[in-house]
Amino acid sequence: MAREMREGKFTSDLVLNVYANLLVDLWDVVSAMVGEAILELLFNLSIKKIGEKYPFLNSLTVSEEGVSLEEMREDYRSLSPTEIHRGFQSLINHLLILFSALTEGVISREVFPRVFPKVREAERLIAQK
Repeated sequence: MAREMREGKFTSDLVLNVYANLLVDLWDVVSAMVGEAILELLFNLSIKKIGEKYPFLNSLTVSEEGVSLEEMREDYRSLSPTEIHRGFQSLINHLLILFSALTEGVISREVFPRVFPKVREAERLIAQK
C-alpha cells in the first residue's frame, strides 16, 4: 500500500486534498475580513490569470459560498502531483499578492501561518514519490 501511495494517482489525490483544505481555510478567514463578493472576485481574477499557465485551475468553481473542486476532481488524475502543486502554489501566491495590495498586508499576515504549513505538506508528499 505504501508503494501505491507514492505513485502518481494516490499522491495526486493527497496533494489535491491538501490544497482543497487550504482553499477552505483561506475562504473562511478572508471572507470574514473582506466579504464573500469581493473574495469571489479576487479568486476569479487569480484563476483567470494563473489558469493561462495551469489550465486545470479553470475548472475551479467560485461563488459567494466558497470554492468548489468537484469539477476538477473528475479530470485531474492525468496531472502529476508536481503539476498540481505548482498550479495551486501559483494560485495561492497570486491571491496573497492581491490580498496584500488590497489591505496593505493585513490579510497576508493573517493567512500566511495557515498557508506555509500546507504548502510544506504538499512538498513533502511530492518528495516521498
